[in-house]
Amino acid sequence: MRPLIRIAWVLVALHAGFAHAAPRTVYEGTLQGAGAVVMELDDRPAADGSISGRYFYAQHGVDIPLHGTPAQLVEPLVRTQLPDDARDASGFRGQADFDHAAATWQGTRDKAGYRGRWTDTRSGKTRSFALRRVAEYDPDAVAPGSVEAVTNSIAGGVGSGIASGVAIDMRQAPYATLKLAGHAQPAGPEIGDGTVAYRMWRDPRTKLMYPRLSRHPDPAVMARINRLLEQQHWQMNLAALECASTRYSDDGPAAGSLGGYDDEQVTVTWLSPAALGIVESGSTYCGGAHPNNHYDPVTFDLLRGTYLDWNRVIDAAATGKDGDPGTSPALVSFITRLRDKATHGQQVTDGESDSLSCADVFPEYLAFELDAPGKLSFVVSGIGHAMGACLGPQLDVPFAALAPILRPGGARYLVPGVKLK
Repeated sequence: MRPLIRIAWVLVALHAGFAHAAPRTVYEGTLQGAGAVVMELDDRPAADGSISGRYFYAQHGVDIPLHGTPAQLVEPLVRTQLPDDARDASGFRGQADFDHAAATWQGTRDKAGYRGRWTDTRSGKTRSFALRRVAEYDPDAVAPGSVEAVTNSIAGGVGSGIASGVAIDMRQAPYATLKLAGHAQPAGPEIGDGTVAYRMWRDPRTKLMYPRLSRHPDPAVMARINRLLEQQHWQMNLAALECASTRYSDDGPAAGSLGGYDDEQVTVTWLSPAALGIVESGSTYCGGAHPNNHYDPVTFDLLRGTYLDWNRVIDAAATGKDGDPGTSPALVSFITRLRDKATHGQQVTDGESDSLSCADVFPEYLAFELDAPGKLSFVVSGIGHAMGACLGPQLDVPFAALAPILRPGGARYLVPGVKLK
């Protein structure tokens, strides 16, 4: 029952957020003797005079919630430090317990910043702080919509807090940007040839690795692609750090963990001067109804510096009678012929004890993956938890056999790739 209760609280929180949300101001500076911190606080008090916010130590990146009055903000104990009766009373709320303070922030806010004194409520130790005002933004403008938020809650538990498709930058999401920028570093050897190559980058706080191009014939394309790769990396890092921050609000087995992102597999499956293929796969979990078992190919257009539009390569999509995009009839026929030739497709049940081939779920759960030594794989991606055994490549075809569905100019993308291993 706990996941259902958690989801109910997500819906309540969404409603409350839309009703009472306020723009926030972001501050950056130093807490004496503890290091660099970044904080965001409501610009306007709520009807009861209270304000909320959060902050993180730059070296850790884990949010600590804040709540109180403009004169004094409270940061709570982590839930494992709460008295048993307090944990029992608030166990399903999914919220921090501000009645049991770990520390208080007392200070003055003005146009320049926020200054004052931090006090450890248990030891009485105090530290001065001086934070400068660096940005203002509206968190609701970049937050996931209700459907995405509930989906995140069901599959995996928490997301990044930033809607998919929103650029994480100082204009739209300054708090998140300050959390992420400058932390990932190159890790591992350069892989490629004299024309195009990549290296993996790693954020030491989450251990999550993600590639960046280190060589490409067009510097402008390389810069655009690396920005997209950074955004992919940042979204996943944020989700990991969001899960770590649940140590203040949740008692579940994943609370305070990295949500499985420290075990996430990010694999480069293809690299050529024309395309970069990556697969994100693993099982992430931070208190949802079930783990988010996933296999997600992502392909980048290295001729244009964007995500790859597969319609530039093959006859992939067409507009249906209802006006919505769907898989093209030509591709459906092509996959059907491939499937009929495959005699050993993996068999699973559909939840109603009916056996079927994993390839039978095409085209509904279809994604594309470029693989060595030069083939296009048809991948099951995004399928429900009950059929997770089907995730991954199910059919493949050499580049040379794509002629029946190849778009004019599509051959430009099907050039030989570099050796990856």
